[in-house]
Amino acid sequence: MIITAEILSIPPYLSTSWKNIASLHAVPAGDQFTLVATLNSGASISIPSLSKQDIDTIFEAHARYGSSRPQLRIEPPIGVPMPANVDLLNATMQHNPEQADSPEIPKEILEKIAAIAKVLGLNDVSELPKPEPHCNCPFCQIARAFHGCETEAKIDEHVTDKDLQFRSWDIKQTAENLYDVTNPLDDKERYTVFLGDPIGCTCGQKNCEHIRAVLNS
Repeated sequence: MIITAEILSIPPYLSTSWKNIASLHAVPAGDQFTLVATLNSGASISIPSLSKQDIDTIFEAHARYGSSRPQLRIEPPIGVPMPANVDLLNATMQHNPEQADSPEIPKEILEKIAAIAKVLGLNDVSELPKPEPHCNCPFCQIARAFHGCETEAKIDEHVTDKDLQFRSWDIKQTAENLYDVTNPLDDKERYTVFLGDPIGCTCGQKNCEHIRAVLNS
């Protein structure tokens, strides 16, 4: 187990930098805890059998990382007066197609931005800039939060022949040797498979179907 202000590594469940983790919460399990880490990708990873000391160390490291990050500010360029409500987002940033595949901005940050906007009087969003469909650049993510349409970009997703084929599990790689395995018919049935040494799955079974599904993908 490696826990620093830069990375969280708890084999065989998770090994990634803090920037890829959106939130943490601990669930008591007797005299131990299960840590649930939610990644920016949306994947949720459960790490069982941790002591209170482990949990305290992990949360302290996460707090150190958070305190070292630059704060996201909504302000016009230097030397430009505070613009009218409708121009605030335009003055702050603009749509950038080169950043269309940017990682998700944590939901709590988007909620804080929306709250700040209301304090500044941005109650009518009808004239605010619209996010570009299928774009995930910071501008479009924030604009989408203002308009309350976080899911609009998914409405017109192109369906391929492969999507129409029956599949037992949806598999998504979340980090090196780490895979998120989800039941396509029930997204609450989710497991994490680690293909490092040793190979393991959060279901607790060896040679389970989740490991086989990842190996065959």
